[in-house]
Amino acid sequence: MQITRHDNGNSLTLVVEGVIDSTTAPVFEAELVEACQKSKNVIVDFEKVDFISSAGLRALLISQKKMMTTSGKMTLVHVKDDVREVFELTGFISVLNIA
Repeated sequence: MQITRHDNGNSLTLVVEGVIDSTTAPVFEAELVEACQKSKNVIVDFEKVDFISSAGLRALLISQKKMMTTSGKMTLVHVKDDVREVFELTGFISVLNIA
């Protein structure tokens, strides 16, 4: 998994590539937490994410809760159908902001 960060002034975008599983989720979570601390508007680009495990879902939930407590916003963009289906099956579709 690779994560590229782009600071646009008003928002911070994380472009994620690869698989988010139990091996890569700790790095993903650390990047998300850091992004949420640096910006009130975090965009996570999932265009090149092919799979997310429960460990990745946990990282998203932690970051989403953190953003809600600080009146921030985290938005997932370019989510592929297979990953969107995981969000739907787990109920995360109603918890996350997905554009």
